[in-house]
Amino acid sequence: MPLDKEKVRKLMIAQRMQQKELAEMCGVTEAAMSRYLSGERQPKSETLANMATALQTTSNDLLGRVSPTDSEEVFHLVARNVATIPQEIRLKLIQLLSAPQETIDNTNKGKK
Repeated sequence: MPLDKEKVRKLMIAQRMQQKELAEMCGVTEAAMSRYLSGERQPKSETLANMATALQTTSNDLLGRVSPTDSEEVFHLVARNVATIPQEIRLKLIQLLSAPQETIDNTNKGKK
């Protein structure tokens, strides 16, 4: 996925950061940064991570990726760790995820 050049430029403007400063913070030459910002080249993952840190954002944000929703994050967390989750917890998760949303909301109201 290509670098969202406009996003980088907006973040640089917001932080009053010059291209040379960003390049120095990323450990690349100003010429290399110019190529990234023109779309001529794509930064390596390490440089992208350094750009994100310098611009106080995430690599995904600089690539224009949409952040996952909370429920998508939970799904991926469970999916990655399903082998380590005890059977009774798996069954409880299935029950909770199968229940209509209003049932879950009403259950949570009683716990407050």
